[in-house]
Amino acid sequence: MTTKRQVVGAGILLVMIYALQFLTARASLERHITPAGLTILRFYAAGALFVPYVCRARTRAGLAQLGLVKIVALSLLAGFPYLMVINTGISLTSAGYVATVGPGSIVLFSFLLPVVLLKDRPSHASMISTALITVGILLFIYNTLLAKELSPAGTALFVLQGLMFSLYGILIRKWQVNPVLGTAVVSLASCLPACVAHATTHTGFADATMKEIIFQAFAQGILSGAAAIFLYTYIVRTVGPQKASLVMPSVPIITTAAGCFLLHEPVSPVQVVGLIAMALGMSIPGLAAIRRKYPVSVIAP
Repeated sequence: MTTKRQVVGAGILLVMIYALQFLTARASLERHITPAGLTILRFYAAGALFVPYVCRARTRAGLAQLGLVKIVALSLLAGFPYLMVINTGISLTSAGYVATVGPGSIVLFSFLLPVVLLKDRPSHASMISTALITVGILLFIYNTLLAKELSPAGTALFVLQGLMFSLYGILIRKWQVNPVLGTAVVSLASCLPACVAHATTHTGFADATMKEIIFQAFAQGILSGAAAIFLYTYIVRTVGPQKASLVMPSVPIITTAAGCFLLHEPVSPVQVVGLIAMALGMSIPGLAAIRRKYPVSVIAP
């Protein structure tokens, strides 16, 4: 019973962290900090946090085995460019959009890429999931044409986000990289482009308060950049990837509702229908896997 309560608590905390990541990012992007500034804070904080982990002998051995080429490839797909895509998309749309289209696109491409690249045979559940998510994404794109404050380019960036993270997931599995090691490598390697961007681009730090900068470093770097990975890994190891994957569909629902009430983001009927379609599409692979007792991929925004 204690373990069950711990897993439930970890799941609730994980959802809250992801919702907080998107909501606080949108709030800062509307005021002072730029997408580049937010990305820089993410990797400064996460990189510093992972330094003790990387200094361990076992971790250093894993890094040596991974090699420079693989580290660069993983960092391009899930590091500084990846977060720039997300934060730029948030600046052009809303917290509800990134929380819905981003994870939905990850599920979509996690199905499509193995079919196209590896010639995997799709299951009926995967095809239904893909159809629902595709409908949801199309509805979100259509909604951007109806709302002046939303940009179709932002939605397109979230679809690109899904493609990048899905490719990252394929490489992580192919190279058999531990998820925590992969996150540490990406976080530390991304500190270099973060330093370059800090010196060459507008960050908005001069206009923001120190309190806002520290809070964003904590929310984006410590919580979503590190704590969320450890929580999700704990849930996967405790109850399995099938049940763990069912946590994620609640992220877009909670974030969209919170964005509406806290940030006064408009939510149209078209967006609600798209949200429901994508949440269902994200849930189907996990439910089907539990029924068949077959593992699913670990998915994180």
